Amino acid sequence: MDNSSRYKYRYDDGQSYKRRSYDDYEARSEKRKRYDDSDAPIPKLYSVFSGEVASLQPYGAFIKIPNTTRHGLVHKSQMSKGRIDDPSEFLSVRERVWCKVISIEEEGRRIALSMRCVNQSTGEDEDPNNIKSTRFDGYKKSSREPIHLGAYLDTTCRKCGGKGHMAQDCFHTRGQRGYELVPEHEPDSPQTPPPHSPLREKKHK
Repeated sequence: MDNSSRYKYRYDDGQSYKRRSYDDYEARSEKRKRYDDSDAPIPKLYSVFSGEVASLQPYGAFIKIPNTTRHGLVHKSQMSKGRIDDPSEFLSVRERVWCKVISIEEEGRRIALSMRCVNQSTGEDEDPNNIKSTRFDGYKKSSREPIHLGAYLDTTCRKCGGKGHMAQDCFHTRGQRGYELVPEHEPDSPQTPPPHSPLREKKHK
C-alpha cells in the first residue's frame, strides 16, 4: 500500500466516523423528542377514546392516547366493575381498549383513565354525567376512619399493659411509672343525700 492509499484510507475512515457520530446524534435527538411530551396535546377531560396498552404494572396499565405522545394510567380499580388483583391477567400489551379521561394533573403529566366507565364493546360512555368519574381516588391515599375516645378507653397496650392507648402510641420507658387514660367525666350515678340533710330527716318523719 503506497502513501496515497494509506492517507486516503485514513481520510475515509475519519469521514465515516464523523458520519456515524452525526447519525447517532440525530437518532438520540429524535428519541428525546418522542419522549419529551411537554408540548404534546393534552386530551380533553371526560373524553372517550380507543387506545393501545403500552405497558402493564402491578397497580395498573399505561395506555397510549391517540393524536398525542402522552400516556394515561388506568388504575386497576378502574379496569372493571369487578375486583382486579393482577392487571396482567386482565389485559395484555398492544391490546386496544376504550378509556375515558377522568383526571388531568400536573399540566398533563399525570392523566388518569377509566375503563369501567366505558362499554368495552361499543365505546359508549356509561357515565355521561361524570358522577362516577369524579369519585375516582386511584392516585389518592384513603383516609383513616376517626377513632373515638371510647375505643381508646377499652384498649389495653401490649407494650406496657396500661389502658387507654395502643402500642404504636405508647411512650412508656421500662423502669418508669406508667399512666393510663382516664375519662374526663365519671359515669353518672344516683346521688344520695348527706347523712344530716333535710331531705333525709323529712323521710324519717
